[in-house]
Amino acid sequence: MKLTKTDFIAYLDSPKHLWAIKNNKMDEKEIDVYVQHLFEQGYDVEKYAEKYIQEHLVKKYRSSEDEILLQPSQIDGEFEARTDVLIKNLETNKWDMYEIKSSTKVDKLHKYDVTFQKLVFNKYYELGNIYILHLNKEYIFKEKINLKELFTISDITELTEKLKDEVHLLRYEALEILKEENSDNVLSCIRPKVCPCLELCHKDNPEYSIYDINHLTGSEKKIRELEKMGVKSVYDIPSSFPLSDKQKFQVEVAKSGKACIDINAIRTELASLIYPLYFIDYESFNPAIPMYDGYTPYDQMPFQWSLHILNEENKLEHYEFIETDPIDPIPNFLNSLQNYLGDDGSIIVWHEAFEATQNTRMGEIHSKYKDFCENMNSRIFDIMKIFRDGLYSDPQLKGSYSIKNVLPVLVPELSYKNMEIGDGATAMANWNDMVYGIGASGRENTIIRKNLLKYCELDTYAMVEIYKRLENCIKI
Repeated sequence: MKLTKTDFIAYLDSPKHLWAIKNNKMDEKEIDVYVQHLFEQGYDVEKYAEKYIQEHLVKKYRSSEDEILLQPSQIDGEFEARTDVLIKNLETNKWDMYEIKSSTKVDKLHKYDVTFQKLVFNKYYELGNIYILHLNKEYIFKEKINLKELFTISDITELTEKLKDEVHLLRYEALEILKEENSDNVLSCIRPKVCPCLELCHKDNPEYSIYDINHLTGSEKKIRELEKMGVKSVYDIPSSFPLSDKQKFQVEVAKSGKACIDINAIRTELASLIYPLYFIDYESFNPAIPMYDGYTPYDQMPFQWSLHILNEENKLEHYEFIETDPIDPIPNFLNSLQNYLGDDGSIIVWHEAFEATQNTRMGEIHSKYKDFCENMNSRIFDIMKIFRDGLYSDPQLKGSYSIKNVLPVLVPELSYKNMEIGDGATAMANWNDMVYGIGASGRENTIIRKNLLKYCELDTYAMVEIYKRLENCIKI
């Protein structure tokens, strides 16, 4: 049985994931619209990268046709790899390797990935430099794609040299996993929320587990210590176990079985709000390849907003916008929003980092709206921080401060369940299909638009209702 580069990456993710792949034990999941969107983004980058190779790399190397190998594959004993490009360097008489990545930077996994390929191809070719061809995060689109500026090349030759001994050992460790008849002695992952084989990795995971503790999965050492102690439930964590103050507080709340509400702190936070209150939420699309002037790779294009306005008399109004034409959505997005946002009043969001960042970028891309965007940012209040900072903590939240988890605890009559579009990633992919897709009927687009508006409206209405529940808390 051969170990491919894909297998090796699965092993680095988790040994048990590799075992599951090779033994057909992965959970059966349909490829949803968002995953399909990611595939399409990758295909777009590859398409432009191939043009870049033909127009720039071939010219640079001045190589003949038989000295440029596209997607060559090789087998070295039990290891198999395929790389994107091998080009004969006529000056060094060695083969330079290029791997295409759709990211804007070289991450740790990329380095291990390419080092694995290097070890295999070194058996057959005298390799020179090793490069990663990836998107240039500084590139700004203007009128049409400039391939030379769209991509940048990172030389990771030295990094692969430093990693080759480690990767050599790791790939043999991975081979040993393939020999295991069952997965009992194979190490599981520590992230059940995204695990592709739950029945193998976390079959008997308790309802409130150690993996639910905020940021604890960022420390594999601590997770493995608890596993070694036989501790899987948050309720069984010893009080002496080293955790951060926030993590200890989360465990204490869980063990108490009661909500912990800092009424005075919440009262202070809400007292800073100025009426009317503007509850707002954005949906956006972030194409890998910029589509309009002023955008960089993966820049967000806000295409939709929902706005609930609550005045001091408790009167609630709702407004909304969605761009449905294949144009840069920002001008219409901001122009319509200006009609409803006054100069005063608090703008309430869930997760300030997103909306505030989008406001800043929109003002940069379209400078005529810069003052308006800056004004919005000066008025933002992030209602999420009440839950993030533990001012309102409930065992049912399991340390989460996602609006989709907070809502059913504070406002059980509202829910995102059973919605046709129930998360931002699906919203983004559906909007892209509606506006830029080929073959969709008018009826299908009407349904998508309706579902997008319904989803975004719930985001802002959920904030209104959560706010009201918090107001009731501080009146006690």
